[in-house]
This record gives sequence, structure tokens and C-alpha cells, in this order.
Amino acid sequence: MGYSTRQLVQNVLAQTLTSATAPTLEGRAKLINFGNQVDKNLITNDIMDNFISMADSFINSALSVLYKTPISESADAEFVLALNTDPYSVEIILEDNKAGQLVPGDSVIFVQDGTEERGIVNSILNSSTFTIESALGLTYEPAYARLIRVRYPDPIPNISARLAAAGIYDRYFSAQSASEKSDYGKTQRALSRVDLNNILNGRVVLHGQHRIGKRFASGNLIDRYGLPSHDSDGSRDIGDMP
Repeated sequence: MGYSTRQLVQNVLAQTLTSATAPTLEGRAKLINFGNQVDKNLITNDIMDNFISMADSFINSALSVLYKTPISESADAEFVLALNTDPYSVEIILEDNKAGQLVPGDSVIFVQDGTEERGIVNSILNSSTFTIESALGLTYEPAYARLIRVRYPDPIPNISARLAAAGIYDRYFSAQSASEKSDYGKTQRALSRVDLNNILNGRVVLHGQHRIGKRFASGNLIDRYGLPSHDSDGSRDIGDMP
């Protein structure tokens, strides 16, 4: 499991690599899938996982000067089921209309009687119902089950998704039509670089993570790392990404 999910990468990926191919020979293609569903014949899950792994490695190397890497997940929200989950259905119904707090790509863990399963949020149907990518293997009851969202601190998931999407686009589309990197890839890398520089310069703190250095006894102290020289010189900024 990387810092981002396939769903997050798919949300960022340019529409050129999406498809409305029908799931079966007899089925009809859904035109709404253009821009929303990756062409599985071109971009397989293994390919996407590989690019996510490469993006995560870059993030780890950049942040290792300040934080213990790899970055760890933390639970940041808990929800209550309104109805039993169905092992054959991907729809999950929550109490108190809290499905709106989730976004596609979020990781949720179902826990009951010492067992747990992880699901990835696929879509939000309404204020109380969301869907996951694949059906659960067990039935979870509201009286005994816990539903917990776990995630990496922002903006780590978005950085990973943008870097992975840029790499996929440049290799499987742009490289076929031009020798240089695409403007799309450059834009995604530039946005990722801004987020990483904000972390390296102390403008963004990754709460709940283990920091490197004796000055900070608690990972949740709100403070800024001292830079080797003046705070405004950008001495820790990452340069343009190749």
C-alpha cells in the first residue's frame, strides 16, 4: 500500500489515458467513463502500482532529512454503520449523514471481532452512502463493527498521486508523440515540488510523524525547523524535477 491509491492517481491522470471500453463483449460502453476510468488495456494495476512505488521512493528520499521514513498512516476519523454490510455489495451506508466527509481514494478499515478488512472509497452516492472498489468478504454489523478512515498526512497522498500520474502520462502517451516531457507532466511535478518545499522549509508540518533531531520531543509540537541559514533563502528547496 503506497502513499496514494490507484483511485487517487486515476483522479489526477489526464483524460487521454482513459477509456469507455465495455467490460464484456456484449456490453455497452459508458461514455461517462471518459475522463474517469483508466484504459486497463494500456495502464494495468501493476503498472500503476509501480509508478506509485517510484513516487513514494522519491518522497522518502526528499523528506528523510527531517522525518523518519517511510511516513506512517494514522487514523483521523471513525464512522458508525447504519445497516449491516453485504458481502456481495460495494455500497456502505453510514449514520448521521457523514459520507460527505470521505472522498474517492480514501482508505477505510472495517474492524469486528478481531478481524479487519481494508476498502478504498470509489464514489460518494449521497450524504449517507458511499461505494468501495471491491466487495467485502465478511458481514459487519453496526452494533459490533468499527469503521475507521486511515490516511497519510496531507499533502503526502496528493504528491504521490501527482508524481505517479505524471510518470505514467509521459511514458505511455507523451513519449509516443514527442521526445520531450509534456506540459501536463511538468505541471504535476511543479505542484508536487511546491508541496515538498513547503514541508522541507517548515511551512507545513506532518503531524503524528517521527521527526529527526533532539530538539523535538513530541511529533506534534507546532514549530518550524531551523534552517542552516536565513529562513527565506530557500536553501532546502527542491530544484526542477527532471
